[in-house]
Amino acid sequence: MTLLLVVAVSADAASVYKYVDERGVVSYTDQYARAQPFNPVEIEIWEPEQDAVTLRYTKMGNLYLYNSLYGPVTVTLKMNRQDNIIAHRNLSQPIVVAPRTEIFVDQVNYLGQGKLEFSYHFSVGTPSDIQKDHSILRSPFAGSFRISQAFNGSYSHNLPGNRYALDIAMPVGTPVLAAKSGTVLDMRDSFNSHSTNPQDRAKTNYVRLLHPDGTMTLYAHLKTGSGMVKPGQFVKAGQLLALSGNTGFSTGPHLHFAVQRNNGTRLVSIPFDLQGIVPQKGKWLAGQSAYVR
Repeated sequence: MTLLLVVAVSADAASVYKYVDERGVVSYTDQYARAQPFNPVEIEIWEPEQDAVTLRYTKMGNLYLYNSLYGPVTVTLKMNRQDNIIAHRNLSQPIVVAPRTEIFVDQVNYLGQGKLEFSYHFSVGTPSDIQKDHSILRSPFAGSFRISQAFNGSYSHNLPGNRYALDIAMPVGTPVLAAKSGTVLDMRDSFNSHSTNPQDRAKTNYVRLLHPDGTMTLYAHLKTGSGMVKPGQFVKAGQLLALSGNTGFSTGPHLHFAVQRNNGTRLVSIPFDLQGIVPQKGKWLAGQSAYVR
């Protein structure tokens, strides 16, 4: 009996691709195969590195998934090849893995010579059908600043992960505060440069909080090394998370703020109210006057 197991992390996980087709039309897709003939530019939505979730395979044919993060993840497996293989569950259904946990997925049985090839990817959080955040969100900063780009902003807010997001222009070093209480699900704090190239979107410092209702708030373009929290830490509304900066794909110092949910396969942004109003470009927002360190 010859066994072959090939496991790959999906190349298009948590990514979108911008391309120009043969007619000169600019398009976006999360399907790499569709964009590949047109030399696409990969534009990542800020998520943890894909090796934060790993799959383990034993000689007995047992498959396990391990989530190293401090929040749940939703994993999608794709069977690319399945020759003379018996699986006991539908591996195409999303699998939720709790924080810091390894779970048994399935036992794969081979009939004579068997070949199995599949890919997998994950998104943070658990699937949710929340379409709008109606909770009371505090301003995610201290001070008073103007919204430079709002929902569906034509410059860069045109993808599922950031369509409903705010860019708030502010000096580097402005305190960035939790909009509501939650747990630090993941963060990046080491990138130290910025550019106007969309390919550098992934080189952004950020903090993502997971909230009890399943939504997540994202605070991005943070100053290098300014993080005041750590993954797994519970923070209160108004608590100091980091300092604003100018990292990643950015034309100038600002805070990118969004509310997100997991739609079963990826993170998408959802509309929200801030200070009881729908945020609009050009509006001034009053920040929190005091914060918790």
